[in-house]
Amino acid sequence: MKKICAVMVIFAMSLVAMPVLAITEKQEAAIVDRCEIIRDGLKEVQKNDARARVHLGGRYESILSKFIMPLNMRLVENNLPSADLVENQNSFAETKTLFVNDYINYQQELEELVAMDCKNEPNDFYEKLVKVRQKRKTMQQDVLKLRTLITNQIKIVIGIKGKA
Repeated sequence: MKKICAVMVIFAMSLVAMPVLAITEKQEAAIVDRCEIIRDGLKEVQKNDARARVHLGGRYESILSKFIMPLNMRLVENNLPSADLVENQNSFAETKTLFVNDYINYQQELEELVAMDCKNEPNDFYEKLVKVRQKRKTMQQDVLKLRTLITNQIKIVIGIKGKA
């Protein structure tokens, strides 16, 4: 059990994008020998990422629909519009949509990777793994941008509150 956990942790950490390199004979042998363990680890990553996406997606939707948009509407109704808040709202909505689309692309690639026969096609499996790592990194960058936009929203609101 400890070996499986260690393999999963190492694999999850290795999902960070790496340059595409030719697979070595040692790597090929490791993929073939540990194919089922790797696939089980991938399935676990897949489940965890799905849960994280649902959680984050729900949070982002709530932030947008219950905080950002109502505040902007209220300010407009009171003749106090803020160009910075409108710009941040638009950026947040666009990045949230990008996050959803990037996640779908990542999940599709990951499903294809899990379905691959790593014993008979270790080179193709490795190439697909590199692509999946890059898709996951893209998704992580979307999350970081959304966090930055949330922080920016808070700063703008504090600034407006300080002027009042």
